[in-house]
Amino acid sequence: MAVLPPAQGAPGGELRPGMVVYRIPLVSDGAVRISAVSADLQLTARLRLVLLDDRGVVQAVSVARNWFAARPELTPLGLRPQITADPGLRLNFRGQAGQVFYLRVENYALSEDRVALYADPFTPNPRGQGLVPEVFSSGTRVGAIEFVGEFDRYNVASATGYLRFAYTGPLDLVALLYNAPDDPNPRVLDPVVNCAPISPAILLVVRDRGLARAGFDEPGSGRYTLEISNTCP
Repeated sequence: MAVLPPAQGAPGGELRPGMVVYRIPLVSDGAVRISAVSADLQLTARLRLVLLDDRGVVQAVSVARNWFAARPELTPLGLRPQITADPGLRLNFRGQAGQVFYLRVENYALSEDRVALYADPFTPNPRGQGLVPEVFSSGTRVGAIEFVGEFDRYNVASATGYLRFAYTGPLDLVALLYNAPDDPNPRVLDPVVNCAPISPAILLVVRDRGLARAGFDEPGSGRYTLEISNTCP
């Protein structure tokens, strides 16, 4: 349980958060989910998690319970109180055994807060994550963008018909259809234009449009659905 001092006023009307910093050495390769849950302020907590590598470069920043981002400036300093029964903030990262990361836990509330912190290994959604693009020629695939800068890749060279892309959530996910490996102008599907003929595409890539946000393998977060069908709705 981390005890975070209250935020203090700073010149210019900004808040200087109370904070603690933790060193996170990885003992094995894999994915880790960091979670922070307020024990004292709960629904009125104003927390932020900032993950840095051993050079001090920011890797991820928590924003809300169902998504996180790449850079601190994407997160407002005056975070709104959480309006969900689960006030916990989370972020994901991947690393290798021997790597060291640092977690900065920040409190923007004007009161002290006690925060429970968790670091749990997890298995990411495997769709589109192999070294070779996953073959996708029919049916449905359910994947998730769970890391900042993640690309999910699918080989659609043998697929025919139409591709439908379904997604809801705070991220800005797109599905890109490439006609060639060096295609500079892939066709873009998103929640507005979400269905198109597959042919003559050979490669499908799903990612966050700006490569700055990520979520979790949950509805309304990072999860998306791809479907190959005979018609567009």
